[in-house]
Amino acid sequence: MNNRKTLRKVLDRNDFLILPGVYDCLSAKLAEEAGAKAVFLSGGALSIAGLGKPDIGFLNLTEFASSIQKITSTINIPLISDADNGFGNAIHVGNTARVFESLNVSGMQVDDQVLPQTFPTTSKESLSWDLTGPKIDSIRKNVSDDFIIIFRTITNITDGLEEAINRINKAKDYGADYAYVDGIKSKEELELVAKHSKIKLLVNMNEKGVAANLPIGEIKELGYKIGL
Repeated sequence: MNNRKTLRKVLDRNDFLILPGVYDCLSAKLAEEAGAKAVFLSGGALSIAGLGKPDIGFLNLTEFASSIQKITSTINIPLISDADNGFGNAIHVGNTARVFESLNVSGMQVDDQVLPQTFPTTSKESLSWDLTGPKIDSIRKNVSDDFIIIFRTITNITDGLEEAINRINKAKDYGADYAYVDGIKSKEELELVAKHSKIKLLVNMNEKGVAANLPIGEIKELGYKIGL
């Protein structure tokens, strides 16, 4: 079974897809048995559960790959995996994408955050676009057409919402399928992103996100396609 094609079909026919976050075989299997159409391997959850360390860049590609192999061999539904900033430059990110797809991952999320953080847990720094765009392009060139690329930007936190919207729209031109603006602080910001976005959108629905307090119907009406 080609889970990448399956996920494409699910995303094409669903107007809103919730991706449960998982971090090991048990959590992934529980999500599958609960009826999830696909799951998301959270880097933050994996770092805390697997290493006992905060989500500030301790995980490497080998540790991600080890966890992915175990999870994809346990479940039959598609897995999308976090990949932090891709573990290096555009060449490294292309390799990350090839490794992920070889392990039956159906898509990956890559971001523009500089890791490790200069001041862990209190500071965020965004990578310049001239280094970020080629990473997305490298992923697209190293995977099959059905492989889903999600771009996450932290520039709403570091540079403001206008720059975040600018980046997600550029990401589409570089081959991203979906985008996620981190650090949204209000419903009004959710609306602005949706209004000006040229790419399909993912929204953060965990307890830290504004969307957690909104009915799913409202989020769908704004045009968001994936909830994470």
